[in-house]
Amino acid sequence: MRNLEDFENPRIIELGDGLYGASFFLMKLLPARFILERAVEQGLLKTGASICESSTGNFGLALAMLCAQYGYKLTLVGDSALDRHLHTRLVQLNVHVDVLDKPARGGGFHEARLDRLTKYLKEIPGNYWPSYHSNPHNPLAYAKLAELLIDRVGEIDCLVGPVGSGGSMCGTSKYLRVPFPGLHTIGVDSPKSVLFGQPNGRRRLPRLEASITPSNVDHRHFDEVHWLTQAEAFHATHRLHRDHGLFMGPTGGAAYKVANWWSQRNPGKKVVTIFPDEGHRYAETVYNEDWLASVPGWRQFIREEPVAVAAPSEELTGWSCFAWGRRTLDEVLCSPMDHARGRSFPLSSSGTRLPPPSIKQNRLETIEGAHRAAITPTSEARGATLRALSRFDHAAVAHLKLDPEQEQFVDPLDVVFSDLRNSTCSEFEHPFSIVVSDQVVGFFVLREKTALPEWAAPGVITLHSLRVGSAYQRSGFGKTAMRLAAEWILTNRPRVARFMLAVNVRNIVARKVYQTSGFCNTGATYYGPVGTQNILEYILCSKGEREA
Repeated sequence: MRNLEDFENPRIIELGDGLYGASFFLMKLLPARFILERAVEQGLLKTGASICESSTGNFGLALAMLCAQYGYKLTLVGDSALDRHLHTRLVQLNVHVDVLDKPARGGGFHEARLDRLTKYLKEIPGNYWPSYHSNPHNPLAYAKLAELLIDRVGEIDCLVGPVGSGGSMCGTSKYLRVPFPGLHTIGVDSPKSVLFGQPNGRRRLPRLEASITPSNVDHRHFDEVHWLTQAEAFHATHRLHRDHGLFMGPTGGAAYKVANWWSQRNPGKKVVTIFPDEGHRYAETVYNEDWLASVPGWRQFIREEPVAVAAPSEELTGWSCFAWGRRTLDEVLCSPMDHARGRSFPLSSSGTRLPPPSIKQNRLETIEGAHRAAITPTSEARGATLRALSRFDHAAVAHLKLDPEQEQFVDPLDVVFSDLRNSTCSEFEHPFSIVVSDQVVGFFVLREKTALPEWAAPGVITLHSLRVGSAYQRSGFGKTAMRLAAEWILTNRPRVARFMLAVNVRNIVARKVYQTSGFCNTGATYYGPVGTQNILEYILCSKGEREA
């Protein structure tokens, strides 16, 4: 798929002494082409097949251009963030564009788009979903950009760029740090974008905003994070055009402002900044004075230096920065707290009302008999108990880090606890830590009744966000979590007969743990925000036992 390869490569332009810009026509062509090529190689994308994706921006346009070149059909699900000029262009490229006008209850437009996308994935035979927010081939594609920058610029001291799906900055930084381990990486974001810990809110800065944290955003690549308001980004975009003749989009303008500041503070160092797209899409907005007059702060004082903040969750009123220090989002956001708020209890003496002995005994025998070999814990794991957590106990489990290959399959803990705090059915969501000798080694959430996900059958309990810290793995704690969760259901929900979960089709290790713990594949498939998932279930008792 190389007919458009010349369009996916940036022009490398020296903007000042040691300051370089990687100026793209449409940067998303690079990961889109790479993802589709890998899908063809793996047999996931057939000739003439349909591609389905949720996008309101440049990745959708990149897919449309590639589909027009290679004869694929494309369905895009968008919302009101899709501007009319891009919509027109997509339609002219024979894309089926489904624009939603109502957000999902509790999940906003992102959830509504995923729900509609799931509908298309079920209805269209032989389809392929790129899932670029979680597809590991997205950041992998930028090895090509890193190679080009090394060839053209030589040794690079600093990389600056906007952060969206995480592909460009995380991928490029990863590969540049192979020859240049001291590379200083700066991510550029906007206030009220959740990517780096800001509270979610309304934004007008096109393509530099996020209401979700994609799994491809690896926070450990960033040394600094800068936030620019929309007015600051737009002013910088005009300056880039005025001073250098580069007609770029607003994310490029924001990145230029930060890179130019860093370059002036570090003479003799080489800094490269990424400009993801050209400005033609924004001619009636960012480059239109009448429209700009309606932007808050457009005619007010613009900061020429960033203000350092103590925490990324602070309210930001102008250009701000934070020393991220190559840490995870959990490490940055967490503060010490009293872990004693949670209560540790062996399930056999939990103090809750016990089910009738005959029902409990029959169902325990079902687990201990039919699945005994599968879930026998190691000697270290036998002493594990559950500790009930509140929705504010984020810090109690914040130390449970995962290896990079595992992180792509689970939500970050700050997102999990944010969802718990904002839930409208918190009485049916039960977060637990797994404790051994007063040491927290794992975490999961159980859901029931109105908190059940859409893929779950009525009357079941579902497992979510299971993680065992990398420091505690290979000790049987994954299987122990299954046993403890099943025992909690037996003790506290004796009439629930089925225990269900969803596992990503690419997460081979987790699926093996679940299946060796007694879970079976139902044959059902769910298309979630981190990719296609198989639905597994654990039968806690037989029909006769339920009736007893």
